[in-house]
Amino acid sequence: MNIFDQLPEPRPMRAAHRVALRREMEMMVGTTPRRWRRSSVAFVLTLATAAGGVGVAAAAVYIHYEKVSNTNTAHCYSLAKLGDNGTTVAAVGAPGSNAQVADALGTCQMLWRDGFLAPGVSTVVHQTPTTTLHPVPNLVVCTMSDGTAGVFPGTASTCSNLGLAEPKPSTTIP
Repeated sequence: MNIFDQLPEPRPMRAAHRVALRREMEMMVGTTPRRWRRSSVAFVLTLATAAGGVGVAAAAVYIHYEKVSNTNTAHCYSLAKLGDNGTTVAAVGAPGSNAQVADALGTCQMLWRDGFLAPGVSTVVHQTPTTTLHPVPNLVVCTMSDGTAGVFPGTASTCSNLGLAEPKPSTTIP
């Protein structure tokens, strides 16, 4: 004889109690998220993240670079837009020589520092000789359509905003 032989008969459950218990069980089972729903949401989020990462990598690789090929002149702009705002600098040399602009960025920084270029002014400012040093904004070099260097006030995205190429990083920027 064991303890299972001594169990009493199950008592009958009242109908109202059985209905309430069934509703409680159905409510618990009905609100539990299905495994396939959770896995499909995770799959879609993973796929979207991967696609976004691939898009960012492709954009970083596709940045347009072009070599500065015309080193005879360079353009210093006082506004971050194309047009007649600023000045053109050229290398001084004997007539017929191959004089080159050695450092377009440095030359334009000097024009800003000496006050010949000013923020928001579309023309060259004629200064009287002073010893005042003027603020130099953040400048960026772009390759113009004719191969010359164009130096604009702005950020790294200025060249792409203007539809211009950035100089190749491996080459020296004139």
